[in-house]
Amino acid sequence: MPLQIGTIISQARRAKNLTQEALAEQLGVSAAAVSKWETNASYPDITLLSPLARALGMTVDALLDFRASPTDEEIKQITERLRGIFDAQGFAAGRQALEAALREYPASGSLKLVAGSLYYHYLSAALAQAEDTEQASEEISARCLQLFEQGEGECTDMREKLCAQMLRINTLTLLGRYEEAGQLIDKLPPKQVIDDDILRHNLYLAQGELDKAEQLARRGLLTRVSEVSSALMSLSAVARRQRRFDEAARLIDAYAAVDALFGLDRSNGEMLRLMLALDQDDRAAALDALDRFIDARLSYTLDYRANPFFAGVQTSVPSPQEIAATQRLTLRMLEEDESYAALRSEPRFQAALGRLRAAIPPEA
Repeated sequence: MPLQIGTIISQARRAKNLTQEALAEQLGVSAAAVSKWETNASYPDITLLSPLARALGMTVDALLDFRASPTDEEIKQITERLRGIFDAQGFAAGRQALEAALREYPASGSLKLVAGSLYYHYLSAALAQAEDTEQASEEISARCLQLFEQGEGECTDMREKLCAQMLRINTLTLLGRYEEAGQLIDKLPPKQVIDDDILRHNLYLAQGELDKAEQLARRGLLTRVSEVSSALMSLSAVARRQRRFDEAARLIDAYAAVDALFGLDRSNGEMLRLMLALDQDDRAAALDALDRFIDARLSYTLDYRANPFFAGVQTSVPSPQEIAATQRLTLRMLEEDESYAALRSEPRFQAALGRLRAAIPPEA
């Protein structure tokens, strides 16, 4: 990012009622030199920074607009700008811009947490274009882990530190470093006996701040629905591995019922049914589940802003480019993963993939 020193010099000089000539005389330079500084045609020599700052009544840090970390508002702006690059120009361009932002603020733990989270957010876009998805996943996950580790060490806010720890645990698990993940889990602070959101919700009600109470309750509902869905998915995976298929089916039905009740994405439930049918070597049931899964993926938006349960909670939704990247990754998984090899000779399987393939927009 270009230095803003010219604007700073110009504004500070005017605030002190100095002409360019008067400032130049104090510093032993020409008025033309000051003019070039203020128009960013050139920068002051490093040996002049201290005298220039003193003449303008400021520190060198203020003169150079130096801050170790961006403000919260600046991080928000940086995040939005990077999202726009990832969406419009693809993963490679987004990665280049992201790393440039990190070089500008190399000691900002908050920005590193944002950067690692963005890498994860656009992982599907990277894998959809990678020749070796496993290698690409490991490389990006390793970079995320590095950012989360550094971010945890550099953040001063305890909430950010806890967030960094949780992100590290998820990344270590993804990388198969289970012992390290377990050790970090053991170091996490114990859960509070009482949820402070419940206390805050009751406080809002007592104060008559009903809008705040409603939004806090909606966010809590979304969190708890996600927790229930995650637990049901985990339990179904355990039951499948232990070949307790009837129990797995009941758990998957419960998972799908939660999604249906709260108007959430149906595709995960259908994928669970597909995997269960493959475990049972039930080709007809697997193809039925695949058709429903493709239908759900084609209507996939993850946009819950108009959802009556969660209205006002969601602040951002996946862009069309992100959805397309997810669909490309889904198509690649179905085409290449050996889990689906038994179905690939089936006309229904190829027809389902054809529907998905036709719906994916061409890459820019």
